[in-house]
Amino acid sequence: MTRGGPATWKIFEVMFQPWLRRRLDGIHLANLPPEVDGEPRGPLVLVANHVSWFDGFLLREIQRRLRPSSVFRTIMLEDQLRRNPVLHGLGGMGLDPDRPISFKHLLRQLQVLRASPGGEELVVSFFPQGRIYPSFRRPLGFQPGLRLLLRSLAPCTVQEVGIHIEPGNTVSPEAFILGGERRFQTGSVGASVEEVESGVARTLDRIHTHLAHLGEDAGRAWPSSPDLPLPAPTPHPGDPMAQD
Repeated sequence: MTRGGPATWKIFEVMFQPWLRRRLDGIHLANLPPEVDGEPRGPLVLVANHVSWFDGFLLREIQRRLRPSSVFRTIMLEDQLRRNPVLHGLGGMGLDPDRPISFKHLLRQLQVLRASPGGEELVVSFFPQGRIYPSFRRPLGFQPGLRLLLRSLAPCTVQEVGIHIEPGNTVSPEAFILGGERRFQTGSVGASVEEVESGVARTLDRIHTHLAHLGEDAGRAWPSSPDLPLPAPTPHPGDPMAQD
């Protein structure tokens, strides 16, 4: 079976999905419409903030929706991969921040995979913060390695994703996942790291606004259609971000 391939995930999720559903009271996705035939494609890079241990599996929900038959790779810390060997079979790729050469090696692996048959359908998930932070952190602190990753996989599609985990009126929290801009990267031409970071921050602001307005009803009121946008954030009086 292929590492990170559909068959591998299917076997793993027979046991894992029931476990995950017991630990998260809901997984809510929105604004992630199917890709349209005729649009530029190439590998799909899911770029998200990092708030919890669950995040890699939450991005799997997006890969399942957008490209279910593709190979899925998730970039993660090398020590985490060593502690959880099963993640290697699911497509985990280790990165050691203290050894820059490890990132170059990782990029070479992805380039080989991208050049293989079907490599243009590859899905890669990446958390450019490098560490877990609350979703309200500003700036999010995306690292410049994102630029190298996108150039290495170009031409590729970049999907911005905001992730927030919210405790509610049940023992288990709820996960809110909102898609942002979907961009196309051609070589060195495409959005900057700062632009992608700002885009992810905007998706998080929209999630926070939804939660602030609806509280414990936010999950039930979450858009059922994957491409139905949420209301834009409402500036609060006295908020310096609301000033011209």
